[in-house]
This record gives sequence, structure tokens and C-alpha cells, in this order.
Amino acid sequence: MKKIIALLAIFIVLINCNKTEKMKNKLFPERPYEDAKIDKFYWADNGWDYTMIPLIKPFQLIKLQGNDMWQISTGFNKFDEISISPVDNFNLTSSYIYGHKNEEIRNFDNRKVIVPAFWFIIDLKRGTKEVSLSKFNSEQELNIELKKFNLPETFLNPNEVYEQYKQDPVLPWFPEDIKKQLREVKEK
Repeated sequence: MKKIIALLAIFIVLINCNKTEKMKNKLFPERPYEDAKIDKFYWADNGWDYTMIPLIKPFQLIKLQGNDMWQISTGFNKFDEISISPVDNFNLTSSYIYGHKNEEIRNFDNRKVIVPAFWFIIDLKRGTKEVSLSKFNSEQELNIELKKFNLPETFLNPNEVYEQYKQDPVLPWFPEDIKKQLREVKEK
């Protein structure tokens, strides 16, 4: 009788272990990029109330939930804040982020204020602590500067880039070591 009770107890423990494992997997789904200790900046595509596309760390394109505008931001006041919105197109290299900010109408103290559109270049050559922002009134002015820096005059649509990023978190402008780590995890 003692053997039967012992076998029954072992059987119940084994069943509960399986249920615990299933519950753990539901509560804590696989996180291969986190488990591989890859910087979250490069693989997290959303937060509690926003979606994002990583650019050059710490710069991201962010779109708040319920909003169709993208903004370039350094995040939530981690650094001296640079925020440009709404951004309708952009491009970047290892040292520059550039694009176009649409005109917008904001309400301040019951009066409407028009914030004009502009073209911009964010220069990161000296690192994220010494960032400069240049604004231009026309695409022609921007293109003159792009030619000086030998930068492509083509632009990317944030919505299209986000859809690509959701499918494959390896974006062309990521550092080579990050791209390699992301690909290795994805292949497993």
C-alpha cells in the first residue's frame, strides 16, 4: 500500500511539473534576443503605449498608440532631448539622421499655432553627447548639404520600415556585431 501511495505521489508531482512548465511558458514566452543578451534597443519594437524603430542609439522613431505620426526621439529624457515630429520620411548613415518634418497645428492656451514643416540633419559625428540639429526650409537646401556630406538623397517611409522591422529585426544601419548576433539568434 505504501508503494502505491508513493507511486501516486510521484505521478502527481510529475503532472504538476508539466502544468507549471506550460504556465511558465504562457506567462513568460520565449525571449531569444533577451536570452542572448543582445541590447534591447535593437530588438524591442514596442513599449506599453508606443511602437518604435531603432535608428542610431539612442535615437528612435516612435509612434504613440492611437496616433499615426512618427517622431524622432532620444527616448524618454535619458539624454538632452531631441524630438522632431511629425516625421514623414527619413534616412540615416552611421553619423547622420536626416529627413522631413511635416507642418503641424498645435493648440496652446486656446489658440492655434502652426509649426512649419522643415527638412533636417542630425549630426552625430562627435557621439550622442555632442549632437547638432540643422534645419532647412526646402528640400533643395537639404540636398545641397547632403551633397557636401556625400549622403544619399533618397528617403525611407517609417511605416514601411516598421513593417519590415517587425518581420526581421536586422536593419541595414545596425552595427555589424549587432546584426550578426540578431541573425545567429534568428537562425536557431
